[in-house]
Amino acid sequence: MNVNVRQRVAAVLDAMRDLNLAELEIRIGSERISLRRAGMASTQAPTTVSAAAKPDEPPGHLVRAPLAGTFFATPKPGDPAFVQVGQQIHEGDLVGLVEAMKVFNEVLSDVDGRVARVLVRSGDGVAAGQPLMRVDAEASSQGGYP
Repeated sequence: MNVNVRQRVAAVLDAMRDLNLAELEIRIGSERISLRRAGMASTQAPTTVSAAAKPDEPPGHLVRAPLAGTFFATPKPGDPAFVQVGQQIHEGDLVGLVEAMKVFNEVLSDVDGRVARVLVRSGDGVAAGQPLMRVDAEASSQGGYP
């Protein structure tokens, strides 16, 4: 293995450690590279995720992380959060960022409603598909909130 490839693999493994990822799969065309860190449980989201609320939590829609990485609730440190509990949001609104491999990916609401609860803190590592916030979705047949 040449030095350049070895350095790149080491950089990817460092990023996996920083993001607390147990495994990573990279696909480029028909080629696939799969890396697993020894001694860690998989952070891969289960294939079936239940959206049922816990008995002590109100029912609602879960906005989920689009990919594994670090969740950020603000555009930069010291700025106000993208959303607050109780805030009305609409489908397509920016509600957070997930940083992976030094790239910031937008987390967009996929529903209209009010933010009922934020389930992760800014700076927390998140898995792909992990619930980030619970939204009390508006019922279109009700015409919104009273």
